[in-house]
Amino acid sequence: MTLNSSQDPVIKRQKLETSSSSPKKKELIVNFFIQSSLTSQSSGLWSFPGDKSRNYKKLSYWTDLAKKAEDNGINSIFIADVLGPYDQYKGPGNFEVGVKAGTQHPGIEPSIPISAMAAVTKSLGFGITFSTISEHPYLFARRLSSLDHFTDGRVGWNIVSSYLQSASSNLLNGAKLADKPTRYKMTDEYVQVVNELLLSSFRKDSILVDEDSKTYADPKLVRRIDFDGEYYTVPGPAYTEPSPQGIPVLFQAGQSPSGLELAAKHAEVVFMNGADTQLVKSRVAKLKEIAVKRYNRDPENLKVIYFAFVIVAETEEKAWEKYENYAAHADPEGALALVGGWTGIDFSIYDDDVDLTQVENVSHRELVKNFSKKIYKPGQPINKKQFAKFVSVKGSADLIIGSVEDVIEQLIEKVEVLGIDGFNFAPVTVPESYDDIIEYILPKLKERGYFSGKYKVPGGTLRENLHGKKGQNFFPEDHPNFNYRWTDGTREEFTTKLAHHKEFLRKQGDLDLGTEVFHDLAYKDRP
Repeated sequence: MTLNSSQDPVIKRQKLETSSSSPKKKELIVNFFIQSSLTSQSSGLWSFPGDKSRNYKKLSYWTDLAKKAEDNGINSIFIADVLGPYDQYKGPGNFEVGVKAGTQHPGIEPSIPISAMAAVTKSLGFGITFSTISEHPYLFARRLSSLDHFTDGRVGWNIVSSYLQSASSNLLNGAKLADKPTRYKMTDEYVQVVNELLLSSFRKDSILVDEDSKTYADPKLVRRIDFDGEYYTVPGPAYTEPSPQGIPVLFQAGQSPSGLELAAKHAEVVFMNGADTQLVKSRVAKLKEIAVKRYNRDPENLKVIYFAFVIVAETEEKAWEKYENYAAHADPEGALALVGGWTGIDFSIYDDDVDLTQVENVSHRELVKNFSKKIYKPGQPINKKQFAKFVSVKGSADLIIGSVEDVIEQLIEKVEVLGIDGFNFAPVTVPESYDDIIEYILPKLKERGYFSGKYKVPGGTLRENLHGKKGQNFFPEDHPNFNYRWTDGTREEFTTKLAHHKEFLRKQGDLDLGTEVFHDLAYKDRP
């Protein structure tokens, strides 16, 4: 059999090497990041004059943002979510600091506003975070497919396995979260169940809507999936009929060894985070290496989006003035509650005047340096108050700050050095941060040829606009999940074919996530 360029692993490796050594100018994917709660990562800044994030409970808050995003050619609005309070600071179990500051708690269920946002837009996509511990995959598959129907195929699923014990306690009958490798193995199986329910239950042409014979769906073209795994037993078939994309676009944000393995197998869009340029660059390269070597994927079909806060003004001095103004309204203790939830580190154990860059615990001091890169100079002490102030504005994301030209240069450098495909811009305040991106950043990116402000497929699905190809509603052919879709043949024929494909995937990648697979790839994770 002769392979075309999209199937040939040698050509794919050549593409990987070319893209990492001599990146070319590309049109960027630009997303707006928002949380399904009072704030995203800027602690306490709901109190900033003019901030409207306290209106997160009103549909107009979401529909206004959707219309603004589409008017300016934003690819999608990415809605983050957590399922419990941050309770590690002054803890464990103490949620009072986080609740007082409104640090991602309380919040709403993130899929609720989506239909309303879709109703006032035509091309804007929506990425929504759903944890695999939040509900059974059979029920979740119905939710996901319903969203794809009601948005005309403009939705994506950000696959997460949760990290807060407060969420686990409420959702798993008081049980603790499994260790990370186990969580990712469970998540991998969860995604497999959703894949089979949405893609393998109904043959592509099973919906007839034949009034004469009173046949809505041909029952011979509907099958049970009879999934019997280590963690889930789901007979099927799915409750919902095939949606415009078959399955929504798959997003993933894990950056640990297990997370990169899962992303290389399933994700179409991967979110990267962190101010350490070399670390992020190595993660991007490793992600694509795994995708190519283990799953024979085309690295150009795996999009990487960088998480960033932007504070921009006419001059660098004014930008730092803006930062100081934000910091004056922020809640530093709320920020430490967030850090505790993200990392499990309770910084209340340190006195206010202790230099956190010199503490005995290596992971603690390295985390402080990494989170504080924009203000930290080697040898400079950072006490808890200084650390909390900085994190209270920019959270865990990279802070890109300066004049318009300086910020543009920083963004372009990220694209060229890291090999990323776009940005997930998070707000310090709402809507001011989005308005600054629209006023200052997007016009300059257009001038440089990195952003058109137009949808490549107006009125198209999220996947069509992600790849810029009309008709690309389903996974590209090189995606490991492509063969889950029942397109032709009898039940028996497809069941046999699918069993062979699942066995192939098992041999390719279903090792102990985070261990064996990374020995031969020489991956080294860092704090």
